[in-house]
Amino acid sequence: MTTTQPQRATETATAGLVIRGLSFSYPGRRRRAARQVLHEIDLDIAPGRTVAILGPNGSGKSTLIKLICSILPPDAGSISVFGASRPADIRPMVSVVFQSDGLDPHLTVYENLRDQACLYGIPRREAQSRITKQLEEAGLTDRRRDLVKTLSRGLARRVDLARAMLHRPKLLLLDEPTVGLDPMAREAFLQMVESEQQAEGGRIVLLSTHLIDEADRCDRVVLMHQGRIVADGPPTTLREELGDRRVTVLNTDTQSAPSLCDLAWERTAGGWSAPLDHDSDRVAAVVSQLANSGLAFTIAPPTLADVFEHHTGAQLDLDTDVIQEQASE
Repeated sequence: MTTTQPQRATETATAGLVIRGLSFSYPGRRRRAARQVLHEIDLDIAPGRTVAILGPNGSGKSTLIKLICSILPPDAGSISVFGASRPADIRPMVSVVFQSDGLDPHLTVYENLRDQACLYGIPRREAQSRITKQLEEAGLTDRRRDLVKTLSRGLARRVDLARAMLHRPKLLLLDEPTVGLDPMAREAFLQMVESEQQAEGGRIVLLSTHLIDEADRCDRVVLMHQGRIVADGPPTTLREELGDRRVTVLNTDTQSAPSLCDLAWERTAGGWSAPLDHDSDRVAAVVSQLANSGLAFTIAPPTLADVFEHHTGAQLDLDTDVIQEQASE
């Protein structure tokens, strides 16, 4: 586990989203003490960026989303969205797709989008045009008269995204939006997000996720752990911190690092791991020494999960014994 300060991506000069010193605690209830879930978060995101907040359950991702869209008030710090800092000025520029659909199941697809247009004061003729366009882009034109409750989970997610995009937000917040989707539905949803972003180059998309492949599709990844940012940068840059490859000696209970190969070993959940550059002779020598030792090992390019474990000492997919973020607490 590293003790260095987290890497920060700096986009202050052109940032559309600026967060400074943001902290938040849920109040105590029923003899439980208050608990702080965000600790002095600083974040700058430039227009046109797609950024993933990557971390396990309980790391503060959903709470951060709720603070940005003014559902929760911060205890300390500030949030600015394209120069606006008052919640009343921020809200019209923001759309959110939460884990649960923000749709009325008893209305049709069209009626849900129509009501969204009314909520944001879009003139009727303009609303008709935008609804038609959004349904076409979502591949839902033939489902416009269907009740939302009759749709599959994947189709309902696409309707929810179409609804969120209707008033052309400058900041789109996606809070674990693919939870519960099968692989095909998840891919369709993510492709729709990417298509929408390509069509509107100045929008910021902020995606919270615990899935590595979703974060890898983004321009930039912010790694969060226990309410703090532990690393921040493009996925490739973050992985390069750990070298071209990682060698891991598997399932060893020894408390001492392997005395082989003269590598900078560190303890991980899988065993002992070390960076390994792309020199073919060096790789061959390491493979030979480990094979002769009889130890089980793997050699592979580093992943964002490796980066997370390097910075925190915890596994990215470890979600047991973690306090869940709930606004109701």
